[in-house]
Amino acid sequence: MVRIEVMTKTTRQYGRWPSPLTSTVVAAGRRLDGIAFDTHSNSLVWLEGRSGQGVLVVDDDSGQAPRDLTSPHNVRAEVGYGGGDFTVQGSNAYFVEHGSARLFRVALAGGPATAITPGFGHASSPCVSADGRFVAYVHTHEDIDRIAVVDSNGDHWPSILASGHDFFMQPRISPDGRQLAYIAWDHPNMPWDASTLYVSDLDNSGPLPIAAPPRAVAGGDEIAVFQPEFSTDGSKLFFVSDQSGWGRLGRCDLENNAIDWLTDDGTEFGTPAWAQNMRTYAVCGDGRSIAAVASQDGFLSVVRIDLDSGEHTRVEPLAPLTDISSIVAACDDSTIAVIGSNSTQTPQVVACNLLDSTSRVVARSTGEMLDCDNLSAPQAISWESAGGETAHGLFYPPTNATHQGTGLPPALVMIHGGPTSQSRAGWKADVQYFASRGWAVLQVNYRGSTGYGRDYMLKLRGNWGICDVEDAISGVRHL
Repeated sequence: MVRIEVMTKTTRQYGRWPSPLTSTVVAAGRRLDGIAFDTHSNSLVWLEGRSGQGVLVVDDDSGQAPRDLTSPHNVRAEVGYGGGDFTVQGSNAYFVEHGSARLFRVALAGGPATAITPGFGHASSPCVSADGRFVAYVHTHEDIDRIAVVDSNGDHWPSILASGHDFFMQPRISPDGRQLAYIAWDHPNMPWDASTLYVSDLDNSGPLPIAAPPRAVAGGDEIAVFQPEFSTDGSKLFFVSDQSGWGRLGRCDLENNAIDWLTDDGTEFGTPAWAQNMRTYAVCGDGRSIAAVASQDGFLSVVRIDLDSGEHTRVEPLAPLTDISSIVAACDDSTIAVIGSNSTQTPQVVACNLLDSTSRVVARSTGEMLDCDNLSAPQAISWESAGGETAHGLFYPPTNATHQGTGLPPALVMIHGGPTSQSRAGWKADVQYFASRGWAVLQVNYRGSTGYGRDYMLKLRGNWGICDVEDAISGVRHL
């Protein structure tokens, strides 16, 4: 005889349900801020934020436990809104130390870190040449931004590779070390308003490279470009551009400047560059494909794009993740890694083998002790706002494993910052805190948010405090 137990939920007023998500649980956990593969191995390095301390951690794929690399140092870059804290190349990690703002080098095998830049200004987004000789990086000092370069041992005083614009980001060096790519823009624009992708030839005959005058490859007035990456043979340059009205992946032939597009309108493959060195795609080690983060209606997924056929294939081992904050590829032909989460899963570092469709959790931000039955899954919704305009958002119904309510629940409307940000379907501790107590939560992606095309983003231009407020009010009425 099989005994079946049926759990009966307790009926209690919405908004007054007991919840396992206490304020302590909500505030707990570590930040996972960035990931990078070593170019000589499958060692994976990520940045953990621990109570204000940024620590690099390495997993060397040996079966041994991950190790801290930079415990004496606080790893954090401070150019603009931050980001671009570190990179990994040739069995070494290169990072920016908070406070001194200097670039350091530390061996993945362990040992003390060595400073390679002097202590003035602020550094960000280090990019190491394939031969390991020199490091290009974003440098700002006395309100002047540049692309600078230093040798990887720190024997020479840094020199300037690029200047003449108000802001720079995302420097990249070609595999043969003979070209430099970067993105620049000027006041009063932000990088998602108008920015330009430049390429310069490099003369490597001296102790440090010298850059020739740059040539513009993509972007310009009312066009945003994002994240240049060289192909594995250095003949092509990939980037994201919203020239068509959507963030599409482009590929530029550097011999003739011809551009072909790898993705179509209707799906976003870019993101507003609020911070340095953000990544939404990675060139796979085989050089024949790209792993890219596709965004639709606040839900993100990873697709693999075959560069010969143009075929898009969803990466199924990563399908449970609906928000991806970073993606990188290893030097082999099969491995990628992401920082991702979903509405019931706190952020994780996940490595994925594209050949055998397996994945492995490398690091977790929390102890993952919460029952998913107590967590709410979002629904992408749209509604009519003022003047017949369409607004978007994510709706979280009240959810609790042991309680149910009667009547209608109270609604809590949350407005993201930005304005060109987006509420996405990843882990949101503050949302779950209220939804598990019987609140309905609406996260409004008001007109001006990203993720719905450039035209939608521009609707808030000149309308701050108008369109965003109208969309919040109409969202409440829609509920």
